[in-house]
Amino acid sequence: MEERFVAEYLRLSMEDGDVVSDNVKEESNSILHQRDLIIRYLSDKNLYPGMQRIEFVDDGYSGTNFERPAVKRMLSMVREGKICCIVVKDISRFGRNYLEVGDYLEQIFPFMGVRFIAVGDGYDSADYEGTTGGIEIAFKSFLYDMYSKDLSVKMRSALKIRRKRGDFIGPRPPFGYRFSDNKKVLAVDEEAANYVRKIFELACNGYSTGKIAIKLNEEHIPTPGQYKNREKIQYHILDDEGYWNHKMVLKILENKVYLGTVVNGKYRVTKVGGKQFKRVADEERICVSGRHKAIITEQEFQKAAEVIRHRGCQKGKEHKGKQESILLGKLRCGNCKRSLNRITCTKVPYFICEREKYSEGSGCFSGRIKEPEAEKGVLKYINQRLEGQHKEQECMEKKLQEQGDDSSKQGNVQKKNKGALLEKKLDALKVEKQYLYEQFKLKQVDRDAYLNKVGELREEEWMICEEIQRVKEEKDGGIEGQERVDYQKEVGYLTREMVEQMIDAIYVNGEGEFEVVWKEEVKK
Repeated sequence: MEERFVAEYLRLSMEDGDVVSDNVKEESNSILHQRDLIIRYLSDKNLYPGMQRIEFVDDGYSGTNFERPAVKRMLSMVREGKICCIVVKDISRFGRNYLEVGDYLEQIFPFMGVRFIAVGDGYDSADYEGTTGGIEIAFKSFLYDMYSKDLSVKMRSALKIRRKRGDFIGPRPPFGYRFSDNKKVLAVDEEAANYVRKIFELACNGYSTGKIAIKLNEEHIPTPGQYKNREKIQYHILDDEGYWNHKMVLKILENKVYLGTVVNGKYRVTKVGGKQFKRVADEERICVSGRHKAIITEQEFQKAAEVIRHRGCQKGKEHKGKQESILLGKLRCGNCKRSLNRITCTKVPYFICEREKYSEGSGCFSGRIKEPEAEKGVLKYINQRLEGQHKEQECMEKKLQEQGDDSSKQGNVQKKNKGALLEKKLDALKVEKQYLYEQFKLKQVDRDAYLNKVGELREEEWMICEEIQRVKEEKDGGIEGQERVDYQKEVGYLTREMVEQMIDAIYVNGEGEFEVVWKEEVKK
């Protein structure tokens, strides 16, 4: 039987975490307190002295749901039968959603033979064998859930007051600013502010966002991420470089913060305790002017807005909405491995590497690939692939015929019968486990005998599942090639479904030079 462990689970919500310097979130004092409390309890009660303990920590995660990395790992080990006992400071550390918590305490843990101890609540599931924790535990779980939702409502109300007051609520100041002493009001960072003024000056002089980005890269002006990282590492920058592009420039030109205005409430959660966000309309956002020093004037902001309207496209040309593209997201630069950008402001859409466009001499693909030409080239590669698969299948069928159809059919029948027999055994084991659990609940089987027997059944169940998978693979092995060649021997046109099904990525090294990575090869 596999070794089983005692799980110590510790959690602290993000609102209570200790954030410290050097871009490191230190382990909070509450986590240290929870750890000491659990260790002392297990030691005083002399519980599981010879058994190995595993600690699971979620420092900075809400308890209103179970989308937490450490609790997911722990519950995965519970499902595998590796955990015999879970110890927490109190039930709210495990979770605050009383319906889900109740499910685990009353159904899942007893069925899996897992003991659950909440030290602060004085709850030990071993004291309630054959029954649930009673109304007291259910009521406590309900209160924890209500407390969490009430706290969420109060925090939203407090944030609304701060927004209306004009406090800056973001975790990091915008490019060109730094936090003042009280961190609620922004102060001008003169060096970065000069870069911002330069961007608006270029826009006012008629430069498009793309041309501004090229000029900034030529002058080696640091991007916002690079500028922040000079003091301490705060951002992950792709390839450890970073470069200006039209999106970065556009974000600065559209931001009213440079007028001395604080804009809050850009996004809103859809429900209390939820994790889904909804973008708020411009007229519903909370704007408070005069809260900090402006970097540019209203006239400069309005003049720069003319550039935003065109977004790099030629004047007078109709702006096209988003169109379906067969190869979008699949074409990548062979040098930097980034997805190629699809440009639609022309009669025929084309793909380019944005990095080469804004950062000359990067070594990336510098040309343009027209969309029809790219599709024609990829279609050629797919047809070559299908032709090769077709020939392989013909050779395989020929070999099978030489070995004799009768023996092949007989082998398939035997595998089918074996698979059906194993499935029946698996169903019988599940029934036996259910019957054993009912006997345990009725106290007809003691705890140790129940756990030992369940462990044996789980091990047998695992072995049967492995055998079923092996039989299935052997059975499918002979027809796997046939399934791959269900495509036509040659296709006449490309579809998005075909590309998604067959291709993982297409690396472009030059005009017409493609390196196709097939999904089958990635799986291998």
